[in-house]
Amino acid sequence: MNSFWALAPLLSVIAGALCAILLAAFLRHVRDSVPAFISLIFLAGTAGFCLAGWNEKYSFFEGGLVLDRPAILFHLVLILGVAAVILISLKARFLSNGTAGEYHGLLLLALAGLMIMVSSDDLLVIFLGLETLSVAGYALAGFDRGDDASSEASLKYFLLGSLGSAFLIFGLAFLYGATLSTRLPEIAGSLLSGPGLTGLAGAGLLLVGLSFKLALVPFHMWAPDVYQGAPTPIAAFFTFCPKAAGFAVLLKVFLQPWNGSVVRGFISPVLAATAGLTMIIGSLGALKQNHVKRMLAYSSIAHSGYILLALLAGDGKSLVFYLAVYLFMNTGAFAVLAGMSRRGVEFHEIKDFTGLGYSHPWMAGPLSLFLLSLAGIPPTGGFLAKFFVFSAAVREGWTWLVLVAVLASLVSVYYYLRVIVLMYMQGPAQERGLEFDRPGLLLVVYFFMYAVIQAGIFPGNLLAFISQAFASLGIL
Repeated sequence: MNSFWALAPLLSVIAGALCAILLAAFLRHVRDSVPAFISLIFLAGTAGFCLAGWNEKYSFFEGGLVLDRPAILFHLVLILGVAAVILISLKARFLSNGTAGEYHGLLLLALAGLMIMVSSDDLLVIFLGLETLSVAGYALAGFDRGDDASSEASLKYFLLGSLGSAFLIFGLAFLYGATLSTRLPEIAGSLLSGPGLTGLAGAGLLLVGLSFKLALVPFHMWAPDVYQGAPTPIAAFFTFCPKAAGFAVLLKVFLQPWNGSVVRGFISPVLAATAGLTMIIGSLGALKQNHVKRMLAYSSIAHSGYILLALLAGDGKSLVFYLAVYLFMNTGAFAVLAGMSRRGVEFHEIKDFTGLGYSHPWMAGPLSLFLLSLAGIPPTGGFLAKFFVFSAAVREGWTWLVLVAVLASLVSVYYYLRVIVLMYMQGPAQERGLEFDRPGLLLVVYFFMYAVIQAGIFPGNLLAFISQAFASLGIL
């Protein structure tokens, strides 16, 4: 039965995007912070709509868009991620030319695309949500029009993102040809008895398309360049939000409907090989990077491989817990990077962090915690996230893949500690007047630092919330 309430969170986000854009169009001299605060108000309203529907299940478009507990859980994680990006962007140099309205409007439109992806069981609707995200993302990657690297990042993201979309739509077409449906439950029912060559080809092409969006090896080549060239807050957005929505779609497509089927038997070895290569290449690629943003880009690729372990193990709870903790530690690290600039010059080379522990200890401390958590050092949230994922994978017989993951994690300790050593074991660097005095940035850094510690020492509340959301699906 159609319920308008299923559309309420999505309409709230779109209304916020329109308000921000129209404000920029008709009030050109408004302060840059006004569209940001308007966007945050609409995000708070969207979160309120989501929480109000926690105990219900609403749908619209004859089930094409569903608002249930798993969808709400992903909505809340994505809303928190976008809100953090908005706060990091306050007083950012690339918004000083009166483009704040367009910037925040594009961010909210990208969020709308993400919400459509995680709310739908229809592959065609998922594709439409993905394209909404992609079009906004292409513009956001090149938003710093005074920086040639940003324009290059936008072009690379557009070209390779379009290639990924082509694979995705071909996979959708093959699956429709095999089942005469784009709805996941109906596709799963048709393929359970015998997928046939067309069905397997469709599932494979769908996986390739999603691998482009998630930057999984060997479809990761665009990520380091795009993350390095994009404005730092947008790089933080790219490293988490599309990843969270992409794994939500993978949960629907390759885990829940086809569990135990021939399609799952065909896809699981492919996912295992992809996870292993992603962890290895991501970690080894980060080893030789002297640009911290680029290092975190390769780190993001490796973490996608760790999250794939949870998908292979069929453990939805550990997957979502890992995504939530990854939001805290990765976005927190990028928030510190956002402050490593002055008068349009960014200081993101690893040598620029020399002596930061002496000159800016209130920033070096949180950054050290985020890097230790990314490495999986206890008692941080990153350690527990990896522990839950690795334990689930061992229980399901993926011991060899867990060994690869442990080795990749050991390699990652080197390049994370390399930054920490420079911050604390080298003499104080020359004072540069870095932009750490931005209230929004400080709020994100210290709130996420608290969240990383909380998730590492007292994870029970977050795990209980996730368990409640996924209990009805039976994929815990």
